[in-house]
Amino acid sequence: MKLAAIDIGSNAVRLYIARPLHPDLDETDFKSVEFTRLPLRLGDDVFKNREISRKKADLLTKAMQSFALLMEIFNVDMYRACATSAMRDATNSARLVKEIRKTTGIRIEVISGKEESRLVQSAIMDWLPARHTFLHVDVGGGSTEIALVKAGKIKHFESFNIGTVRLREKKVKPAEFDRMEQWLRDLPIPADDVVHAVGTGGNIVKLHSLAGTASSEAMNLHHLKSTNQYLESLDIHDRVYELKMNPDRAEVIHHAGHIFIRIMELCNIHDVYAPNLGLKDGIVRELWRKHHQSLRTD
Repeated sequence: MKLAAIDIGSNAVRLYIARPLHPDLDETDFKSVEFTRLPLRLGDDVFKNREISRKKADLLTKAMQSFALLMEIFNVDMYRACATSAMRDATNSARLVKEIRKTTGIRIEVISGKEESRLVQSAIMDWLPARHTFLHVDVGGGSTEIALVKAGKIKHFESFNIGTVRLREKKVKPAEFDRMEQWLRDLPIPADDVVHAVGTGGNIVKLHSLAGTASSEAMNLHHLKSTNQYLESLDIHDRVYELKMNPDRAEVIHHAGHIFIRIMELCNIHDVYAPNLGLKDGIVRELWRKHHQSLRTD
């Protein structure tokens, strides 16, 4: 059996096709069959003009056509396509969703920030040690979702219109930073509770790697700051050719670093884990759970 996740983000769109390693189990790990990432940068349009331009709409439609063909070639059994911050904010997203459904057959869901965070957390929850308290921070191109997780359960959650593409375009309102900082200050975290951050999104994974931290270990705040300062000392050309980054990531990665630093300092958090898991992984896991539930009810 093969499952597919389509993640339509503010910076890139992704297709992830995976198969379960243990098809007889409710909970299983997955093997990647295909992964395609296209840097369409929908947020460039939306955060400037509040809508997706005809050019970007045509590119998105072509991307979905290619994804539909890949899913057919790989014989995908189930899929889910989710669009996040840019499509949430675009005034023409409903019309575009209908156009793409008619042209490609792919049904796109424009999901809320809360649903986006829930799906990401479904991917990382098994990875988190249940005995610890975590602040999960998911930084995307258009929004940042933050959740306080205690004993394996989400206790508090909020989504903020603060993202890397918005920051690059200078489209984040100071009031939104104020709202985020007040929300973080109001979190009921006991003084004796040691809280670790868990970061998701490609930028924190890359920062983690550049700092030389092993994938299973936490990166401390000092290393995050020094790595981000090093990145800011380089121009885009050096980030792309010396550090081998995709150009779209090279333009925004330091903004992600600043968001994480700001959040960790406010919450007195000294380290951050960066599992290479995200929305696509949560979508696939949810599809698998629904499949098994349907088998039990049949």
